[in-house]
Amino acid sequence: MMLDVLGAVLLGLGLLLATIGLYGLLRMRDINHQLHPAGLVTGPAVLLVLLASVATGSAEIITSAVLVILFVLVTSPLSAHAIARAARRRRRP
Repeated sequence: MMLDVLGAVLLGLGLLLATIGLYGLLRMRDINHQLHPAGLVTGPAVLLVLLASVATGSAEIITSAVLVILFVLVTSPLSAHAIARAARRRRRP
């Protein structure tokens, strides 16, 4: 019962962060400004949703969620850096 409540809270927080990040992504005009809300969606929001799936207690789901969390932790900063570097080289605002 307690894990279900924890999973629901984590899922709700993750979806709230994703919604706020997507709204910010649509509102920002400059690519450099869009990187911040995009980081909010790909970082904490995804991690909270995956941690909510860990609360199910299934070993298979926990294993796949941990692997996806590690993948997101590695690729999210790398992709943000690549996007910022490409925008800087093209000198686009």
